[in-house]
Amino acid sequence: MAEGLTERGASVTTVRCGTMLIAHCVAMSAAGVTAAAALATRKQVCTACMKRRDLLDSTMPFESVVLDQRIDPADRATALATRSAVNVDTWMQFELDGVPIGRYAAYEFLLDNKVVGTDIPDALWPQYLDKLDQSIVTYLAGKRLLAEQKPDVVLVYNRLYAVNHAFCSAATTLGIPTYTLQGGGHVVRRAETMTLFRDTESLDEVFRTPAWAEYRAAPIGAPEVQLVSEHFAGLLEASSAFAYSSAFEASQPSELRTRFAVPDGAPVLLVPMSSEDEINAARLADVLPAQSTRTSLFADQFEWIAYLFRFATAHPSLHLIIRLHPRMFPNKRENVLSPIVGRIMELLDTRPANVSLNLPTDDVSLYDLMQIVDVLLNFRSSAGAELAAFGVPVVVPANRDFFTYPDELNRIGRTEAEYGELIEQALATGWSIEQTRRAFRWFAFLFSRVAVDLSDSVHSRPIAIRPKKPGFRLWAWRKMVWVVLQYGPLVRERIALRNRRVAPSSRDVFYDVLENRRGSLAESSAWPVSSTSLADETRLLDQFLTELSAREWKSVTDPDSLAGRIRKHLGAAGI
Repeated sequence: MAEGLTERGASVTTVRCGTMLIAHCVAMSAAGVTAAAALATRKQVCTACMKRRDLLDSTMPFESVVLDQRIDPADRATALATRSAVNVDTWMQFELDGVPIGRYAAYEFLLDNKVVGTDIPDALWPQYLDKLDQSIVTYLAGKRLLAEQKPDVVLVYNRLYAVNHAFCSAATTLGIPTYTLQGGGHVVRRAETMTLFRDTESLDEVFRTPAWAEYRAAPIGAPEVQLVSEHFAGLLEASSAFAYSSAFEASQPSELRTRFAVPDGAPVLLVPMSSEDEINAARLADVLPAQSTRTSLFADQFEWIAYLFRFATAHPSLHLIIRLHPRMFPNKRENVLSPIVGRIMELLDTRPANVSLNLPTDDVSLYDLMQIVDVLLNFRSSAGAELAAFGVPVVVPANRDFFTYPDELNRIGRTEAEYGELIEQALATGWSIEQTRRAFRWFAFLFSRVAVDLSDSVHSRPIAIRPKKPGFRLWAWRKMVWVVLQYGPLVRERIALRNRRVAPSSRDVFYDVLENRRGSLAESSAWPVSSTSLADETRLLDQFLTELSAREWKSVTDPDSLAGRIRKHLGAAGI
């Protein structure tokens, strides 16, 4: 994308690092190396990064600066003095130039260790101090560099990362707008797409743009439906590290009902919990969307679950399944148990008889479980949008921290009475092709407007052989990746660089956003216009459901299952 900008006349300077982040960095996390790893191991990651840095610098047509070389002794002295001055009770208050670097430095540290709240365990305190040290030095050196370069715009990959946030903060103090890049939301094409948001703008702001309002009002065509279908195929396969659920296995609905003690004929309400540490880290980093005009019905998930227990007690004919988020437990991305699990389990010990518990250790895929789900009761999980795409009704309580997907996909209860009534309405209404339509339009917008497509140049998709669960096979896989990272001849990278090109449409959208200081890619005026009839869209959605029923769901013949409800719809439509 940077090269594409130069083709449009922009002057680009890249800012790299050498070993200044050797205490621990995001690249180390990506390589499976923790902050507790030996210095020699961490050095190997730096060496591998610098190989690729130098390869890029020898190939790309723009200037490169190594930030290590811009650090003054005074920067190190400030970091050292701060390290001695802050403690476990004051780290959140530390600021530089009014910038709360103390909080910003904690972002990936909190996520890596699944810390909820602000109490950092003594054993982890040195790791936090390393992050603070890096952030201070990056901020001070970055501010001098930016004052010298005087750029019009600063771009980083994921501004939430501590040192990136520090660099963006340095730009902000100088009045320079910042943009954050990240891989797209498509679980298969994530590494072939790129999102772009200005400053701390997020999807929540996109929900309220004219771009989304216009897009959601019009039918989508075959390319968009195919794009969304590929995403769900990837979720069912679960080959991506960004798909937390295990793979779909075509479990029989009768087996699932028996496993979760669901009586015959009892409607099932699925309750997916969310990971609290991610919200906690984002809140401390000041990147949660401002929601001063919205209120929350429940203070947190614990209060919400307590209400659902009361609701279940009052409706004994229903059955609720509480699904704990896989991120709370060791998984294929993080091998850490969240400290909040104990509190959750204590609460769940008080559940009524018609409430079952689904733990990640049960190894039940969300996409198997949805076969017996009549209504999804969501708090802020992405599972709400996913099940909505299969026609399942979704009900949420009003939640000021809900910014996972647009409100249009939910029924929203703003009082306890209204929330309970909406749950009953959703049960009465049941499955709907219109719910599928709304969700497909959202996912199409997310994949084809919120992100640009780089697949002309980049071919990088998750492969099914990647182990999906913690254990020896995943350990061995990571070791293999480590060997390739360290000793690979960079053949794939060199081939990719020789074959690189960006579609003019993607390049123009990207440039348009930067040139006009738009909030996101979705707001660009450079997107091509397409039109499809409502009848064609319905046919395409029915075709998606037909193929799903004939392939992945072929063995699921229970008429009361999700597959059964969809086949009933298809039969009524004459398909």
